[in-house]
Amino acid sequence: MKIDRLLGIVIYLLSRKTASARALAEKFEVSARTIQRDMETLSLAGIPVGSSQGVNGGYYIMDRFEMNSQVFRPEDYNFILTALKGLRSGYDSRQAEATLEKMVALLPVNQSLQQHLHLDFGVLREVSRIRSDITALETAISKECAIGFEYTNAANQTSQRLVDPLIITYKWYAWYLYGFCREKRDYRLFRVSRMRHVASTTLPFIQPHENGESLLAKHQDQRPHIQVKLLCPADLRISIEEAFPNALRSELERDPDHFTIEFSAPEWGRGWFGTLLAYGNRVTVLEPEPLKQRIRAHVQSMLELYP
Repeated sequence: MKIDRLLGIVIYLLSRKTASARALAEKFEVSARTIQRDMETLSLAGIPVGSSQGVNGGYYIMDRFEMNSQVFRPEDYNFILTALKGLRSGYDSRQAEATLEKMVALLPVNQSLQQHLHLDFGVLREVSRIRSDITALETAISKECAIGFEYTNAANQTSQRLVDPLIITYKWYAWYLYGFCREKRDYRLFRVSRMRHVASTTLPFIQPHENGESLLAKHQDQRPHIQVKLLCPADLRISIEEAFPNALRSELERDPDHFTIEFSAPEWGRGWFGTLLAYGNRVTVLEPEPLKQRIRAHVQSMLELYP
């Protein structure tokens, strides 16, 4: 509906400095001409829409505009509160708690909160040391000051790092810091659990940085990957789908009791390799050959440990 698109455009512009007609047209799946008419409609409705020319030009909403909380529908509040409660379940933050209280206070008087979706991110909670390190990293990010720490990578190599911290993210089942490493002169991901002696500094960022979220979205995983192909019994279908959710599954015409899956994985990743070992003789590695050799060596070392 047009009214939903107009509201969406206002919210989209409020979260950005400017947006071109082309970007808005692609976002809301309409023509650039329709966007121009929408801007005229918003202006007539009293919303101060401005425009600028040039390479980085586009539409924007002037600073004096404030959105009334009444534009949110009951389902909008439910989604926001669900997200905030989920964040609180896995992340200790007084600010998140305060934000949740503010959102509850903004609920219309006659609206009852009936959530149909519950998010439990308790698995995100780590040991107290990591939680305190994350707090220190948050402070450094907000102050735009470098942070120092000792870092041990997956190859067990330890080094001292001085980093401009930009954003903290939870991925690959662990907390990571994304920032600009002054030693490597490049942007890097650091697993927080591998950081030791985290220390704040008063050193300002060495250079201006793009928005951390935007940089993280463009980050390329630099770990070497391998393409894995497994032969699996049909009775493990559900278990295999849960263990390797992004794998491509293929049925075997001449063998209905088995199927194959293929997926890309970090060559020296421990998570997927440990999961694979847990299946024992139920799952067969078809490719690649170096992975077969790695499993043989691993099993042999275990046999030597238990003669």
